[in-house]
Amino acid sequence: MSESKQGIFAVFKYLDHVCTAIEKVKDREDCEGHEIFSPTSYHEIEHAAGFKSSPVRFFTLAGGLTGVCSGFALALVLDYDYPLVVGGKSAGFASIPAYVILGFELTILFGALMTILGVLIMGRIPNPKIKILDKRLTDDHFGIFVPGAAIDGPQAKLLKECGALEVRSAQG
Repeated sequence: MSESKQGIFAVFKYLDHVCTAIEKVKDREDCEGHEIFSPTSYHEIEHAAGFKSSPVRFFTLAGGLTGVCSGFALALVLDYDYPLVVGGKSAGFASIPAYVILGFELTILFGALMTILGVLIMGRIPNPKIKILDKRLTDDHFGIFVPGAAIDGPQAKLLKECGALEVRSAQG
């Protein structure tokens, strides 16, 4: 939330209530720019909001491919620098099955590190500018902020009908 907007904020206790509210709010023009707050990631919320697949998977793919290439390259370079001639075999591609272990390990390592980096980048974490609108959202409640809506407007009525515990005016 880069700029401060006046609107309404609804707090929900149950996941199915907030999913129902999201499905009703997402297509309304008078609720454009709404934001959803959750204590953690839920597939139900992603499905209700109509999110596409996450771009973090491309970070993981890039890390995995970098890892496997680095693993094989490292093994090849070390094999040429410090050859261990066994049975008359020369150094190089003749020993590729032994390189698979190092390639696999670096695939897992680089893939995991790039996944963590992707989650931080795509989730804009840490974000010191964001305000916590309700402390319950960090524990076990959900929230929806609708900018430009009034506390006595149709948006507030809709959120109450969907099972909101509390609907109040807020500046997000």
